Amino acid sequence: MFSANHKSYIRALYKKVLAEGSLFFDDRARARKIGQEYKTCTDIERYLHRIENANRGNQKSALKILEEVYGRNGKTRHALLYPFLHCHQPKDLQHPEPLVPHAPRTAPPPLLCPPLKSLITQHLGKKLEPELPEPAYKPLHVGRKVNLLWKHRSMLLDRVQVPLPFEIVCELELKAGAARDHPLHAGTRMTGGPRWNEFYLVQRDLTHLNPALCIPKPKLNRLSVPLIESPYATTTTALSLVKCTDTMRPAFEYAERQKKRLYRRLFTDIPFTGIISPLEMWSKSEQISKSGWVPQAVTKVLMDVPNDSVIEATLSRNTKKKIRRP
Repeated sequence: MFSANHKSYIRALYKKVLAEGSLFFDDRARARKIGQEYKTCTDIERYLHRIENANRGNQKSALKILEEVYGRNGKTRHALLYPFLHCHQPKDLQHPEPLVPHAPRTAPPPLLCPPLKSLITQHLGKKLEPELPEPAYKPLHVGRKVNLLWKHRSMLLDRVQVPLPFEIVCELELKAGAARDHPLHAGTRMTGGPRWNEFYLVQRDLTHLNPALCIPKPKLNRLSVPLIESPYATTTTALSLVKCTDTMRPAFEYAERQKKRLYRRLFTDIPFTGIISPLEMWSKSEQISKSGWVPQAVTKVLMDVPNDSVIEATLSRNTKKKIRRP
């Protein structure tokens, strides 16, 4: 049982995390519920240090927070992946039969929808089925075959990246510096991902990504929420990682150029699809692409420009002049 001092320390720790989160520049990150995800107090110290470093100008920590908020890892990624696996399935969908009759454990992995197959093969660059070993003197055991199939499927689902809702993609591109009438904008190309109301309206872990969410202004002040000393600070526990500091630095104000650069780096791991309809989800495959605001070479960016004269003029400006040596 924990003492009363420990409970007061945990409350102060949560207030400290909320105060630090209220100073972060991204609105969706401030709207995310931190207390429900860190009840056990195992990772909250690490998250506190990360958001403190981000508020002090560490762009690597800021990018990690953006990746976690926008579903590149963690619970948000699993919530974005859930509709592709368990929702909008047709009634006549037939699941694979067990390899051994009357043995449910020998059933291979279920079928995947065509958009998820495209994400695995095109964006992740992996095969849908593994290469099974072929023993020389006897056939492969059924149990081992099923285990290899499920292991490969788990590896794919752990690594695959899923698109964000179409409304959030348009919002992120505007934050990255895109104009609404730009030909490469997701709203103009009608690409990015499924719509919010058709796929993610009932997902609890995605409330911070609701396009209609009204995000209030921050009310907490970081200097008014000091962190008390942990009663277990003298022991070698995880709680001793947090140090009580009386002198706190003011929050770092990111310039607009730095914010746009972070959002553009975030787009490197976000795949783009067409607007997926639940009715056509199991009958239509998608072509995977990327945002037009991903940092890349000039020649790669110019491939999407329809005018040949603009391409030639831009490439001629970027050619390096030869230096004549005497």
